[in-house]
Amino acid sequence: MLTFVSTLFWGALHWISFYYPNLKETELINLFLSGEFLLMGLPFSFSIMLILLSHEMGHYLMAKKYGVDATLPYFIPAPNIIGTFGAVIKIRGVIPSRKALFDVGAAGPITGFIVSIPFLLYGLSHSRVLAKIPQGGLSLGEPLLFKLLYKFYFPSVPSDNILIHPIGFAAWVGLFVTSLNLIPISQLDGGHISYAVLGKDSNKLSFAVFVFLIYLGIFKWWVWLIWAGFAALIGVYHPAFEYEDGLDLVRILIAIFVLIVFFLTFIPQPFTFNL
Repeated sequence: MLTFVSTLFWGALHWISFYYPNLKETELINLFLSGEFLLMGLPFSFSIMLILLSHEMGHYLMAKKYGVDATLPYFIPAPNIIGTFGAVIKIRGVIPSRKALFDVGAAGPITGFIVSIPFLLYGLSHSRVLAKIPQGGLSLGEPLLFKLLYKFYFPSVPSDNILIHPIGFAAWVGLFVTSLNLIPISQLDGGHISYAVLGKDSNKLSFAVFVFLIYLGIFKWWVWLIWAGFAALIGVYHPAFEYEDGLDLVRILIAIFVLIVFFLTFIPQPFTFNL
């Protein structure tokens, strides 16, 4: 409930900044005190919560398929510009096989990615082109998927001049969360997938990714250092399991698809400020 309220509040602010950028302070206060304010936040709140919920339900349903004890998803409210730190489930049982590990790990980001796409297409089709770049504003980093779609929706328009619709912003968040989870390190979704595919050889990949996160933290976005520190805290390498079963061709193809999704959604520098 708290996450619904927090995403509703921030969604309303995004909606106002998109549709009423020149609203005077007194008008903003009157709008804030009216019931109409929170209603403006519904599209963003619904979009972001559905995307996050679909990601975690992918994990949950796949865990249940294999008889693995897992909690239902729950949301984490936050005082940031999206109103949440995301959603999580806790897997309390033992994952019985390599196939199960792969399926549980991959189901979340694949589901979240698929659900994000309609919101992304709607949001981009309703975004606006600005005559000039606003000073002091926050610019979103562009994953490869955005760069490709910008060329379709806004040919010859610099991306900094595009003001993304709140629903498109919710999709951006969903894709960013997908890419974060797909980083092949530790016990993230990407770590589960890479261990299921590569076994103990995934440790080499995890170490390389850990070093790369430190590089990104120094030269691109300092928050990557926190992400690297978190990985070091819980363990850079995936916990060792002895699985006798292997992955079939279908799962190998799904792993390739997941890798493509990661490259389409990863953002080295998610935020920049226009000074």
